[in-house]
Amino acid sequence: MIGVYLQRRSDLKILGSTLDAMQRRGLRFGWINHVDDKEPLQPGDLDRWRADKRAGLDAKVILTKETSGLPSWDVPAIAIPYFWDDRLAPSPPERIICYTSERHRAFTAALHGARDPARSPIVGWTMADGFFDEHPTRAVLSRKPYTVLFTMKRRVPEPWRHSIRGRLWYWMTCRHIRRNVRNGGGTLVVKSRVKHGDPWWLRRLGQYYLDNPIYPHIGATLIRQAQEVVHFGSGVAWEAMAAGVPHRMYRVPRPHLAGLPGQQDIERTVDGTVSREEFLRDWIGVLDGKAGERVADVIEEQL
Repeated sequence: MIGVYLQRRSDLKILGSTLDAMQRRGLRFGWINHVDDKEPLQPGDLDRWRADKRAGLDAKVILTKETSGLPSWDVPAIAIPYFWDDRLAPSPPERIICYTSERHRAFTAALHGARDPARSPIVGWTMADGFFDEHPTRAVLSRKPYTVLFTMKRRVPEPWRHSIRGRLWYWMTCRHIRRNVRNGGGTLVVKSRVKHGDPWWLRRLGQYYLDNPIYPHIGATLIRQAQEVVHFGSGVAWEAMAAGVPHRMYRVPRPHLAGLPGQQDIERTVDGTVSREEFLRDWIGVLDGKAGERVADVIEEQL
């Protein structure tokens, strides 16, 4: 039995390819549902997987996205860190952390100390598996070349984003982006999440998508068919580089992230100053759509 610990709806973007791999192998799993109000599950989110409703109660292994701040379990817990605080956070020595690359593992070790190699497997980046999905989500997209605008998070503790000056800048910048795209003969697609707290006018800039479906992630479909991705300092830069799509960042104040360990090093992988080749070599490693399978290997070793 495998218990899948969910804290947010978006966890499924990171765990989805591993859940697929477990299902193909006939491994029994079920949900340990602690999803918060920030990103609650929506109808249909879990329909893809044949989960055992009892599996979470007597699990022999726990699978989670988080690395720290979790309950203590008497069974092995395997974490797939995603980004920012998850990726670089310290974690209990007994937790098994699935690293994306040698650089990721060494970088975290420099911040928090080396871990037991047996509890530090390198699996690749599960988020990138969505670009290899054999049955991608069919988004209704324009026939024109398009740019995807990933909206700015406004529901964060950062005063400028809520100020009149910040809101005006955001409105003018988004209109500027749309104008440039149209002048180049393309069209704009807007991708957001409910938790971003978008102003009403964003829905009028172009075709507007939220995270529906959550897995296979609609963002992967939008990105891999796009001519460019634009964002305001988002982890989507990683997805764009994995897919081989150019990305452009519009810089906004982010003091709420300034104190995170390793922030300056990670920043370079978001703002466009790192080439795709360097990014893949250092932070992703193998890009073959099988990271979820490798996590499933780690799980089976613990059963």
